Amino acid sequence: MPRLPRIYIEGALYYVTCRGAHEQKLFKEKKDYYMYIELLNKYRKEFEFKLFAYVLLPNHIHLLIEPSSKATISEIMHALNTSYSKYYNSTYQRKGHLFRERFKACLVERGSYLARLTAYIHLNPQRLGLVEEVEGYPYSSLPIYIENKEEFREEREEVLGYLGGESYQTYLNRIGEGPEAGLHKYLRRGILGSKEFVNKMRQLIKEKEEEEERKEEAPSYKKLGWYIGIGAGVSLLALSLSISYLGRKKKEVRTEEVKKIIEPQAFIITKTEDLKDTEWKIKLISMREDKSLADTFTFSKGKFISAYLSEKGFSPSNYSITLEDGKLILETLQSKEGGSASLRAEIENNKMQGVLSIQERESKEDYSFVSLSLRRRR
Repeated sequence: MPRLPRIYIEGALYYVTCRGAHEQKLFKEKKDYYMYIELLNKYRKEFEFKLFAYVLLPNHIHLLIEPSSKATISEIMHALNTSYSKYYNSTYQRKGHLFRERFKACLVERGSYLARLTAYIHLNPQRLGLVEEVEGYPYSSLPIYIENKEEFREEREEVLGYLGGESYQTYLNRIGEGPEAGLHKYLRRGILGSKEFVNKMRQLIKEKEEEEERKEEAPSYKKLGWYIGIGAGVSLLALSLSISYLGRKKKEVRTEEVKKIIEPQAFIITKTEDLKDTEWKIKLISMREDKSLADTFTFSKGKFISAYLSEKGFSPSNYSITLEDGKLILETLQSKEGGSASLRAEIENNKMQGVLSIQERESKEDYSFVSLSLRRRR
């Protein structure tokens, strides 16, 4: 699914999925599933969002949510997944990211699309072979629909209202046998609904984005003072450089060298070959201690090189690149006798961020990292 702006759109339904980092399991025991459901109920009351359907699977989650004006979908998912991550890390004595950094979301039109998507969500355990009969899967909202529980009554009645008197069980069986199993193909587009709905949402999203951009670009008095200060500083610097240049008449600077210094970055990283001969200044941030380190990532002759890993005895490695939601996903694994280092990064808009894990005999280091600068090596 393409990335949607994480802003509040009145009346919008969001189909949300989130996965464990590196496809790791999110739930190891029954108590883990029930903890996530408990948190869902907690934040549903706190943020007053509607929850039409959910299913918790071993390494990923499906939710169908209508936010209220109290919180955007981004704020809801941040609170929910952060709270669960703290519980999980504390329970299993681990540190670091549990979920992938960003969840995925699709805007959904009400009406028949609402009922179809609840069925799609509830059928996932059967589709993945976790159970023979979907009614036997305990970690979803399906019992709320089949057993007419009081919980989520408003949401359930709205969904049933679109079925024309057909029971939810009958509807579910009919959908499961039909082409709706391929609904995920349409969800990848980011907006699910009629042509009119899609066009309306795109226009609304565009207006929201432009509004946010105007807010960000509006200069404040503080910014204005900062600009004036910078301008004065630049003028003084220019005067100083001119005097220095006049004092060194014998030393000429070629036009090509000056151009190379002032020329802005003229390349964009959008595919694998764009990484060739690039050098990234990196900040490593320890997940265990309050410390950070400087590193340099280099891509040369088809190899990935980390200055920090090289110092620790790891050799340059091959790397793989895949495209996901408009971002390049970089993965590589380096090894040495008695140790290994795995790295996963996302590259978007010439920025890189990710996670580095280093295992050496009895010790383990985990870092998150962000890029500080990028240049093309000459």
